[in-house]
This record gives sequence, C-alpha cells and structure tokens, in this order.
Amino acid sequence: MELIILGSGTCAPSPRRAGPAACLKADGITILVDSAAGTLHQMAVAGIHYASIDLLLYTHFHVDHIGELAPYIFASRYAGDFIRSTPMEIWGPPGLKAIHTGLTAIFGQWVEMEPEKMQLREIEENCLKFQSITLQTTQVQHTPQSLAYRLTDSQGKSIVFSGDTDYCPELVCLAQKADLFLCECANPEGQKRQGHLMPSEAGRMAREAQVKRLVLTHFYPICDRYDPIAPCTKEFDGEILLAEDLMRIAV
Repeated sequence: MELIILGSGTCAPSPRRAGPAACLKADGITILVDSAAGTLHQMAVAGIHYASIDLLLYTHFHVDHIGELAPYIFASRYAGDFIRSTPMEIWGPPGLKAIHTGLTAIFGQWVEMEPEKMQLREIEENCLKFQSITLQTTQVQHTPQSLAYRLTDSQGKSIVFSGDTDYCPELVCLAQKADLFLCECANPEGQKRQGHLMPSEAGRMAREAQVKRLVLTHFYPICDRYDPIAPCTKEFDGEILLAEDLMRIAV
C-alpha cells in the first residue's frame, strides 16, 4: 500500500495546502478519496494520470470535498490515449446520485458518461468489496451523510480515512489496530469547533483504537501557527505524522 496526500488543507485557501484529497495505491488498484477543487492539478504534479483512477470515493458532500467532481468527469471524457479496461467507479454516501443529477442540470452532457465508462454507487452497506479491496464504513459525527472508511488490501494491510468528524466512538471501532489512521485535525488545541477535531481528540481516538501510525491532516491555515504534535502525544504514544501536500507514505 502507498498513500499519497494530494491535499492536506480545508476550504480556506492556503499557499501551503491544497484542499482535501488523498490517493491510495494497493493491489494494483488506484483509489482517490475526496477531490477538492484543484485535485486534478495535484494529481498531475504527483504523476498520477486522472484516467488511472479505478474508484473515486467520497466521505461527504461539503464543497471542499467534492469540488472537483464535475471537472473530474469532464476531464475523463477526454482521456487521450489512456485506455480503461473497466468503468470508473464513483462511490459515496446516499445523495451522490442526486448531486450528479444536479450537476447534469447545470452542465448537461459534459458531466455525463456512458454506463460502460462510469458508474455511480450510493454506499448503504457497512462492508463491501471493490475488486480485492475490502471496504468497511461507519457514519461519523459531521453531517448526516458523513462516512469514514477502512480499506484493507489482499495482504491484510489497512488504512482508515476519518473524513471530517468530531470525536466518534464508531470511528474508534472502525479503526481498531489499523496500520495507518488518516485523521482530520482541523483546529488547534483549545480552539474547538463542533464537527471537527483538535490534536488531543485525534490522539485519543488513535490510542483507543490502538492504531500503528497516526497521520493528522485537514488543517485550517491557523493550524500552521501551532504545534499539533505536543497535545496529540499526551494521548497517543505511537508514531504521529503531519500531512503535507504530495507526501508519500508506505503502509
């Protein structure tokens, strides 16, 4: 497994951090989790061909997580000499198809593709498969549709994507003994905002879940003026990484 951080920021513009997006490569499969505006550019910088994505996975439908959906579909109509052997799959919580219908009402045929080239799926199961990847889900405390994901490859390696969330016992259960926990940490310690985490809360969940490594991400610009490691280590004594754009992490 390899995780590539495409964007470690939020909706707030930052010269340092693009909006939330991450690419997971496992078992020869390429999965994109969320796609903020600018993700196509970040993929190009990272050397990831946009047409190589097998699964585009959404955690929820805030604009900073789905902003590149319409441009992504539009670009995929013109994949050049990249030949797909299977349809591009786009999965997300219930409501995904209605969002695509709304985009179609605005942009028309430019965000439509033939069924053999693109398929949309609303996730309602707690456990399902995408080729050799096992995908487990749980609702988290952000929006009513927000999902966290645990992806496990054929070798048993697992990574958990929190998406946006507040402290959430269900997410602790989902992340139990994961090899890597990519966890949002939107706010500096002591500056709590409902629906998001501070470093100590992310550390607490990592400790309770007994994860092997914790990667903090989804930083508002103000976070760059604070040290998130110190309050996090008071709760979690394992390895902690701070996500940076274009960071590559072997799992």
